[in-house]
Amino acid sequence: MSISSPTLNFPVDETIKRVEFIKANATGIILEAKKIQKEMSGIRSKTDADELERIHAADRVLGDIFSKFLQKAFPKDGILCEDKEPIEGSNDFRWVLDPVDGSMNFVRGLPLYAISFGIEHRETPVGGVVIVPPQDAVYSAVLGEGAVKNGETIFTSSVSELNRAIFSPNLPTKRAHMIQEIMADLSGFLTYARSFRRTGSFILDCCWIAEGLMDAIWEKNVKHWDISAISIILTEAGGKLTDLNGKHYYTGLPELIASNGIIHNEILNLLKTVRSSMNRN
Repeated sequence: MSISSPTLNFPVDETIKRVEFIKANATGIILEAKKIQKEMSGIRSKTDADELERIHAADRVLGDIFSKFLQKAFPKDGILCEDKEPIEGSNDFRWVLDPVDGSMNFVRGLPLYAISFGIEHRETPVGGVVIVPPQDAVYSAVLGEGAVKNGETIFTSSVSELNRAIFSPNLPTKRAHMIQEIMADLSGFLTYARSFRRTGSFILDCCWIAEGLMDAIWEKNVKHWDISAISIILTEAGGKLTDLNGKHYYTGLPELIASNGIIHNEILNLLKTVRSSMNRN
């Protein structure tokens, strides 16, 4: 049963068809990703530039594989994929792909990354599948139909107090210019939260929030391909995604808070308080 109530008119059957297609091919996607990770992680980078090139190469290689795969199955659909030129479709459906979220982990051989297939109808997210190859996990949802992991319905946690909550903190790669803000945020949550966990993959962190393993994440500079699929999976599991002002988050906003929904307002208030205090000092 769905947690949310759909407010959009969209072809549910066609959306389910696309979700089920990815799920039916998940085993092949998992094997391909594991094979490429093994090949790439066997190469040791000597410089940051070498490692960055391998990160982009991972996105390009898997992006090419998945884009061709989708074009063959749904030739009229558009495709938006990280590190690739958009492919215009001739119907109202568009796929939004993140071929490897957690690409640093991927090229280093760490078992913490995700592959994200967002499905949009008229540029609005209506379905999504996230595959986590190292755990053989497949998360999926269609707007109004609930969220599942490997066929079992998932729900966010029932944690209702910050002192019982496990958070994934905001640690952007390029952070020198915002270190004071980051330290203020961390100080506030270190004071009131139970603990921190961070996988290095925003999408994987959100999947774990959707199934109740963690409780919230706050993150800067989230891209379109990061959020398309997980926005449906998390909200259908009972979670919530907004900006710092509580505005529903999808694209174009500078910062994201994702939570189990219950502690969302407390998180917003804490972040506003610590940043206000920082500006006064």
